[in-house]
Amino acid sequence: MAARTQDDLRQLRLRSHRLAESPSRGPVETVRRMLAVQAQNLPGARWSLGLRTPGLTDAALADALHGGTIVQTWTMRGTLHLTAPADAPWLLSLLGPRAWSGRGKLWRDAGLTGAVFAKAADVLGASLEGAALPRTTVLRLLQDAGIPTGGQRGSHILRYLAETQVVIIGPPQGRTQTFALFRDRIPAVEPPGREEALARLAFRYISGHGPATARDLAWWSGLTLTDSRLALHLAEPDLAVLPADGEPSYVDPGVLDARSGGPVPAHLLPGFDEYTIGYADRTLVLEERHRSAVGPAVNGLFRPALAVSGRIRGTWEQEIRGGSVCLAVAPFPGEAPAGTGGEAALRAAADRYSRFLGLPVVLDGADG
Repeated sequence: MAARTQDDLRQLRLRSHRLAESPSRGPVETVRRMLAVQAQNLPGARWSLGLRTPGLTDAALADALHGGTIVQTWTMRGTLHLTAPADAPWLLSLLGPRAWSGRGKLWRDAGLTGAVFAKAADVLGASLEGAALPRTTVLRLLQDAGIPTGGQRGSHILRYLAETQVVIIGPPQGRTQTFALFRDRIPAVEPPGREEALARLAFRYISGHGPATARDLAWWSGLTLTDSRLALHLAEPDLAVLPADGEPSYVDPGVLDARSGGPVPAHLLPGFDEYTIGYADRTLVLEERHRSAVGPAVNGLFRPALAVSGRIRGTWEQEIRGGSVCLAVAPFPGEAPAGTGGEAALRAAADRYSRFLGLPVVLDGADG
């Protein structure tokens, strides 16, 4: 297989992400394609799905979350993600132990023990039967049962119970987070064996994120590098391996017929979009000299990013003013906001965001 240019690789990645010529037909298909979409910033995660799903609105996506066709939980790295209900059990079984394995000192310092977690599971197992209750109510139930939830104890307890498939984030009540029993919201499925789960993880990650390496998979999943290499080895018969000087990269064979040319595409990526955060090595799409402008910052946050033809060229922020969304775009020093034809591409990206939100969007600072 002939070596590909950096532009070729970016085009392949855009196609894997459903940001190029093969967008998804619906939000559930998008989530399944991506396998998991980082979602500690839920409005940003919803826009991540909107970017990849033509015609999707934020209101329709809220309905999907409420109806449980898409769910939110701590699938990996101790971080909230959106995923399809059928994928939550095996992802948690495979990746949950890695996520909580490094929290021993935190739990000891907070006075959290196996007995505390077991008691909390019993309390919520009885209290949440057939119900979804606000987070504040859930914490009060634990407190009333003699389980202190002050400081970070409540957060640790809820996250662990979610990772062990006792509870899951339930349908939102406006902006209020709720919790429900895992078994009430997730279908019972027979879990795959470990090797099958590893192969499934690698194939699904590459299908939604490739080209990517074992190190990228390790970062994204929280697995060890050894397990990530094993996972890709198990999935390799169904993947294409791209030539590389060092660590090989993998891609879904279905995206190798990427087309080039056409209008310059621009994407207003939310702060934690998988296109930015889903890799250990982000230099294919973001030059190292600009990394600090996007993140992660000291507080771990990633700023919304402007991507043009697959390369991140700046950041953006928004402000709601009188029923309109005002977008301020800040190109990196020396960068035009979107290159040749950039103004039209940027306007098209803003118009798509407007249709998703159902609000007018005013684009400021596009000329840099």
